[in-house]
Amino acid sequence: MRHKAIVLTAAFTGLRWGELSALRISDLELLRRRLTVNQTAVRAGGHISFGPPKTAASRRTVSLPQDLVEVLAEHLRRFPSDGDLVFTGEKGAVLRSTNFRRRVWLPAVKEAGLDGLRFHDLRHSHAALLIAGGEHVKVIQSRLGHASAKITLDTYGHLLEGLDEGAADRLNQAVSEARVPVMRPFGEVAEFG
Repeated sequence: MRHKAIVLTAAFTGLRWGELSALRISDLELLRRRLTVNQTAVRAGGHISFGPPKTAASRRTVSLPQDLVEVLAEHLRRFPSDGDLVFTGEKGAVLRSTNFRRRVWLPAVKEAGLDGLRFHDLRHSHAALLIAGGEHVKVIQSRLGHASAKITLDTYGHLLEGLDEGAADRLNQAVSEARVPVMRPFGEVAEFG
């Protein structure tokens, strides 16, 4: 399927639609398992133009999982581009979000029984998976191209609930394994754990 690679790239990198549709083959370093966001596609007045990302943080390099590298390599082999764009329509033109949504996304979502799922939800799922995996907020901020960790926390902070219990359990495990001596009142020393 022609559009498998763009869906998986969105899910495993958190890139925005405009960043994906502007992604160039020259932005990929598959042997180094990374891609660089250098530009974004913007639709204005029915025309698509390419330009730099809105913020300096949006211009970023994102590491790729090996499975995605293989999907992208296969995509480039099966669907070579006349230009330098990684993801194009059937005739090699820039992918337009409205056409993609109507022709590809909505039918696929309906067939999968996921009515209501938006393409942008892949970005949110990416962030949620990183949070569930215990990734540091600065890593998540960087991957998503947020200008600050505050934006990341304001957007996804609700997903951090419940992680405190896991932190307490890991702290308990670390202290138990270390068998750390603890000072008691009046200078007595007891072993913790």
